[in-house]
Amino acid sequence: MNEDALQAELQTDGALLGRECSMELAYALNQAGPWGQGFVQPMFEGEFAISQQRLVGEKHLKLQLVDEKSGQSHDAIAFFIDLEVWPNEARRVKLVYKLDINRFRGNESLQLMVEHLQPLF
Repeated sequence: MNEDALQAELQTDGALLGRECSMELAYALNQAGPWGQGFVQPMFEGEFAISQQRLVGEKHLKLQLVDEKSGQSHDAIAFFIDLEVWPNEARRVKLVYKLDINRFRGNESLQLMVEHLQPLF
């Protein structure tokens, strides 16, 4: 079996444009569930500038991203990252992500839950 046959394929619902990446959409998707086999949660893709990246816990990466087209800033988290690749000096990243609402200390904010990330040097 060749290596290409072992590569996972992620299907997305495309890119969110500008203000489409919002708390309102995250709330709507949250209400549209439950998600599961045969009814998968929507995943989106996009390229972002990285303004900050840091490790959280043992193998998680917290990112502060900027959509260069809209200027919007987004928090993102990637779980169980490859520590040989991240964190790094990349200034841009290509993501596949789900929208989530981060609830912390009584506050709610939009968070991108990263399914796949690829540094763009």
